[in-house]
Amino acid sequence: MKYLGALLAIYLLFGAFAAQAQTSLDAFGDFSDLTSLEGINFDNVTTQAPADTSPTITIGPNFPQPGEAYTATFNDYSAGSFGSNITWLVDGEAVPNSTNRREIELTAPPAGQSQTVSLILNRANGSTDRSDLVVQPLYVDIIIEPQTHTPDFYLGRSLPSPGSLVNATAIISDGEVAPADLVYSWRVNQEVIGLGPIRGGQSVSFETSRDDELIVTVEVSRPNGTKVGGNSILIPSVNPYLRFYESNPLFGIKNRPASDPLSFVGNSVTLRATPYHLDSRVFNDPSLIEWSLGNNTLPNQTANPYEITLETTGAGGRSSLNFHVRDIDYVLQGARDSIDISL
Repeated sequence: MKYLGALLAIYLLFGAFAAQAQTSLDAFGDFSDLTSLEGINFDNVTTQAPADTSPTITIGPNFPQPGEAYTATFNDYSAGSFGSNITWLVDGEAVPNSTNRREIELTAPPAGQSQTVSLILNRANGSTDRSDLVVQPLYVDIIIEPQTHTPDFYLGRSLPSPGSLVNATAIISDGEVAPADLVYSWRVNQEVIGLGPIRGGQSVSFETSRDDELIVTVEVSRPNGTKVGGNSILIPSVNPYLRFYESNPLFGIKNRPASDPLSFVGNSVTLRATPYHLDSRVFNDPSLIEWSLGNNTLPNQTANPYEITLETTGAGGRSSLNFHVRDIDYVLQGARDSIDISL
């Protein structure tokens, strides 16, 4: 009885599969007469186009500058080029010493001129495939403008700091194309800016991350999708810091940091705390700004919260003058430091 039950279960299972198969075949019609396809329903039949086996050319860098050397590479993702003959052409002329090479070195033409790189593949079965790539180099420069604070007498450039605002602008050498008619794709450390390509997006603004270095990349295309150029630039990101400078009512602020410890020359001294590379939004409207002498918080005595005037007491001794400025919403945007004062 046990074996009879097993055979009965197999029979029922086979019957279910056969019924399901018959139902699927019924969707196509009657196959009793295989000499004719008339009456067969092909509405549910899908076909797949054969994979494209044409050779492709890639270059590196992706956007060579005018006169820059670049590498052209033959890519055969279908692996169907075995035994084929490879011929390289540039503007219709054969490239010397390039026969059957999968990679060649070329030089981009001057700005405003184009260059057509061609690859001819003569396959072993007698068929021929051809691939063309037009190289039209343009000068694409990226102008970086960190919106951070440095003093007027500072001879260097302000740098981005974590969480600071940065403006970036792409400058293109091709005067025949209006920048507003092009499409710009911006990335910062592989993160897309502006949620994708932006027509007329020659300038963008972004906030920096906590990385020590930032790679800003722009790719420029025509509205039809043809890429015309691009560039990348590496910029450092630093933490904001402070310097203390003496300020004189007659001569203004000194451009050299105050000595530490600082001694009184007269009865009073005015010091200015100057942040470097602090986001301008925080500098102009800080969430926290505080002076303290030792453990005592000092009230702001002037219209400039970054300045303080101290008067000697004649008692002698030394104390630590502290200054703290910060954005409480983004704690990395801030700086604090101290200087010893000889009273």
